[in-house]
Amino acid sequence: MRFTKILILASLSLFLIIACEQNQKFGDVPSLSWRKASFRYLGDTADNRRVIDLTVYFTDGDGDIGREDENSSDTCDLDNYERFLERYDLFIYYYEQVNGEFREINPQDSCLPFHNILPNLTPTGQNKTLEGEITTPFDYANFPVFNTDSIRFEFLLIDRAGHESSRIIGKPIAID
Repeated sequence: MRFTKILILASLSLFLIIACEQNQKFGDVPSLSWRKASFRYLGDTADNRRVIDLTVYFTDGDGDIGREDENSSDTCDLDNYERFLERYDLFIYYYEQVNGEFREINPQDSCLPFHNILPNLTPTGQNKTLEGEITTPFDYANFPVFNTDSIRFEFLLIDRAGHESSRIIGKPIAID
């Protein structure tokens, strides 16, 4: 009888450990990895208005990705620029290869950064684990700035708890 109780408790404990591990297979800190980039034209090719669709794979164990308050102010406040940047989740950094080295290119208007605001992606239900791909367009109409044959992007994802993914570097993209 005593052996049976111990066996049942051990089995139940093992089951709970396995169940918790399955629901929490990713950490609470978001993770990113590069997937791909693809060019497309807006309108016809004569406009030369190109967009690069950038795709990254992401995971987040507690699912707190995206903005909860979609009605917050979008006003750019250059006097409090750090606070203005807090509204973004997916940070995108653009680089051009110049003389064999990649140089970061800043946006022409600091009130229009390359970064993205993601919608609230938190799943309903008990398991909040998130895993998927994010594809975001990058308007390439005013680029490149320098005479270059390659560009690349870097990405950083921040969840609502303030956990930052590692900053990842995308593969170089050939420019024609």
